[in-house]
Amino acid sequence: MKEEALSPQLLLDYLIELGTALMSTGCPTHRLEELLVTVASHEGHQADVFAVPTGLFVGLRTAEGEPSLTTMVRVTEWTNDLERLAALDEVVNEVADRALSIPAARQKIRDVLHRPPPWNKAVQLAASAAASAGGAISFGGGWTDALLAGAGGLLLRGIMFTLSQSPGVRVLENFIGGLVAGMTAWVATLLWPGSSREVLVLSIVIQLLPGLTLTTGLAELTYRNLVAGTARLMHAAITLLSLAFGIATVVSLAHAMDLPGAAAVAREPAAWGWQVLALLFAAVSFGVMLGLPKEKLGIALASGALVWTVTLLTRPLPGVHAAFLNALVLAVGANVWARVTKKPAQVFLMPGMLLLVPGALSFRSLDTLLSGDAVTGISGLADVTLIAGALVMGLLVANVALPPRKVL
Repeated sequence: MKEEALSPQLLLDYLIELGTALMSTGCPTHRLEELLVTVASHEGHQADVFAVPTGLFVGLRTAEGEPSLTTMVRVTEWTNDLERLAALDEVVNEVADRALSIPAARQKIRDVLHRPPPWNKAVQLAASAAASAGGAISFGGGWTDALLAGAGGLLLRGIMFTLSQSPGVRVLENFIGGLVAGMTAWVATLLWPGSSREVLVLSIVIQLLPGLTLTTGLAELTYRNLVAGTARLMHAAITLLSLAFGIATVVSLAHAMDLPGAAAVAREPAAWGWQVLALLFAAVSFGVMLGLPKEKLGIALASGALVWTVTLLTRPLPGVHAAFLNALVLAVGANVWARVTKKPAQVFLMPGMLLLVPGALSFRSLDTLLSGDAVTGISGLADVTLIAGALVMGLLVANVALPPRKVL
């Protein structure tokens, strides 16, 4: 029986619904554009796709190249949700294999987007606390720093949950996050003088640092998605400025009230075994924050273990070279995993990348710049750019050396 021709309008509606759903789960624009063009080609149409973080334009052409339909939609919500990304990838595969019709696929996309998160808020709060505690150990803090950072991370995530219910206040979430981190660190160092204010601030705001946004933006620029890449870089810059201004507000208030500052305390970092454990613990916590269910947290653990192994082997190398090799090995591992499991490589890649992106270094550099040390601050920002670029190059080389068999 001859298969009924797919109408251009139905295909366009499917592409728009699929594209906006993927963007809301954190799919980079260059991958999204390639995927939608491939899907349209599979259905006998040519597609022109232009994606930016806040919008999606799709135009269809007939097989002869004649213009057919064009539409644009606004994207207002986006996050990083690996489980939904994997579920949407399954929908695309089922449609491509003719196991699912386009109307049924559109309904399935809606069902995926309306699924409840795999973890309740209590577990998400615990994951935020664990990520901050693990970050404190990784940043050279001790057990007191880890406990205080965990409490601060828990408090910050609780406030973020509250702010998410008020759309008008959400634009201030990074500024408020900086205020919470600065105030928590200041109070903690007064009550426990042996703790480090810098370690506490960095550890508490680790869940808000835009290192992944920065790296994704550079990757999009590399793929010549100039508008999308520039938009992400500006978003990362505004996020950093908001965080730094929130923390600077606390410092200024403390000076204005003539409150005592934190004394510098010499301390030994945790033993390397504890640092390894903290890194892996943070990787699993990031897996929870990225939406992985419990049966897939082993993926986040494996990704974090791979990052730690390469980090240990590349420790004698300069930071830029180590970042390149880390990203290269991680991306190769993600592509091998994707080939074996037929799942998106992003699921394996993202938890490890969160441990590599230079969010903490970018924040330190901006904080130094705002405090008046322009030379050190600009030098630090240059290092951030080089490290982020090295990570992007590592990903690109890996995708050329061992390309994944899937677009996502």
